[in-house]
Amino acid sequence: MFNAKYIDLVLPYKEIFTPLNAGAVATVVSDLANHTTLEHKIHIYGRPLTSKSFPNLSYIALKSKWPLIYGHNIGFAHSYIAHLRNRKTQPSLIEVHGRCQVAATITKLQKQIKVALFLHNDPRKMKGGKTLAERLWLAKNLDGIFANSTYIKKCFLDGFCAQEINETPIFLTPLGATRNLKEKPSKEKTIIIASRIVPEKGILEAALALREILPLFPDWNVKIIGAKHFRNGKMSDYERAVKEAIAPLQGQAEMLGFLPFAEINKELEKAAIAIVPSIWQEPASRAVLEALANGCALITTKMGGIPERAEGRALLVEYPDSPNFATALKSLLSDTDKLSKLQDIAWHDYPFNCTYMAQQADIARKKIIV
Repeated sequence: MFNAKYIDLVLPYKEIFTPLNAGAVATVVSDLANHTTLEHKIHIYGRPLTSKSFPNLSYIALKSKWPLIYGHNIGFAHSYIAHLRNRKTQPSLIEVHGRCQVAATITKLQKQIKVALFLHNDPRKMKGGKTLAERLWLAKNLDGIFANSTYIKKCFLDGFCAQEINETPIFLTPLGATRNLKEKPSKEKTIIIASRIVPEKGILEAALALREILPLFPDWNVKIIGAKHFRNGKMSDYERAVKEAIAPLQGQAEMLGFLPFAEINKELEKAAIAIVPSIWQEPASRAVLEALANGCALITTKMGGIPERAEGRALLVEYPDSPNFATALKSLLSDTDKLSKLQDIAWHDYPFNCTYMAQQADIARKKIIV
């Protein structure tokens, strides 16, 4: 029986939908569900959890079917379809987050319900989206593709001819991050890097720059927040290299490991400067938004979708390496007017809240559902 009052959001299997361990995709999905203005009830599907999911949201945990044969993501798609066939009320839209192959599998296994794919990363790096033929299949068979930045939209359409682009139901649904502060915060002489500690995020390059510059400004300190995964575990070789890089700074630097999102925001609220040193083609970067939302002077890069939000609001490093990060950092620490100006811009020019993000997603959903 068809019921137009439900939308199912399907998470990547690796995502942990809890406030304590949420990654970027899980955080975005929780924000989309919390801020939607549609009358539809949102169901969120993901892996079994060992702690409580985000409060006030309908989360349904499923185990992957035959993961040794299918793999966890495709196995999860099969489990979801089996669950769907036993439901009395069917959704009007299935919105698959971050997995091209899952969206394709669900579409092939059922023909009655509309399916959309929400892209959080470059589909050309994903199973089911790497080739032009795979993306053209998605464009022709899915009812919608959501892109979290113009950069990601271009990635999906890479190689399409003009007619194929015109016929593709692709929507720009940019990221947002809620500003919880009511007034401009007081700042301390602290620099924050909050990120997964992996090579593509440029943490080591930033750490080497900090090792060079911070001794010139002994009243400043840096806190590096994050881990290889969205939880604390055994330290990777890369994390160890970052730790060794900042070791000479002694009392001026510390690594805090993984922290829940709420605690990261508390640290950003106090920090005068945030660095988002991505050296890869960052899809959209929620870290950029979180830094701006907390009124930090931001140093970041021109990679991927970052400039779409950071241009005119941050100090952008065109060639992200240690010497250029060091130059940018020194320019802020030695010029209080420049530092204050960037903080003022971050505070007064911030249109990226979650309400706007959910509104854009809702507009796209309405066009698909009708």
